[in-house]
Amino acid sequence: MSYKTYQNPCGPWHNIPDFYKAWFKHPRHEQGHLKYLVLLALQERPLNGYEIIKAIENKHGRAPSPAAVYPTLQLLEDQGYVSSSEHENKKVYALTDEGKKCVEENRERIDQLAASQGQPNWNSLPGIGKRVASLAGTIFSNCTYLDDAKAKQIEDLLDETRKRAGDIIFENQAD
Repeated sequence: MSYKTYQNPCGPWHNIPDFYKAWFKHPRHEQGHLKYLVLLALQERPLNGYEIIKAIENKHGRAPSPAAVYPTLQLLEDQGYVSSSEHENKKVYALTDEGKKCVEENRERIDQLAASQGQPNWNSLPGIGKRVASLAGTIFSNCTYLDDAKAKQIEDLLDETRKRAGDIIFENQAD
């Protein structure tokens, strides 16, 4: 029995790799941002891995995955930005002089990243987040069907929608 792969060029997930490429070009998803959050957490005092995760969660509202934090710590150690030592059967990480220098050299970027990490996530408004994600998926997965005129129509529609959403959010605020 042979199976024929069904490929639907019209569905909302048609060109999903292109959607992900566009989504992950967003500055918040820039590769390596976790290392700056880790360095920032270690600025105050040496911490073990769990304490680093909790420090990031407490400061930014979301905990990074241990599967992401521990390899990042290893990378930072390999780069000479952090050192580790055993303390009460736990690996404790501390900033090195090179790590402190890295934080200072990237202070503006780290501050911007720290501020953006405190922004609400999709789950804070699930109905709106679901609809925005669905809209983005529809547009990006079907972008091959857009010509300049259609793209301009969608841009205008999105501009008008953004304006109307702002009007709703700030209605009665002038009082």
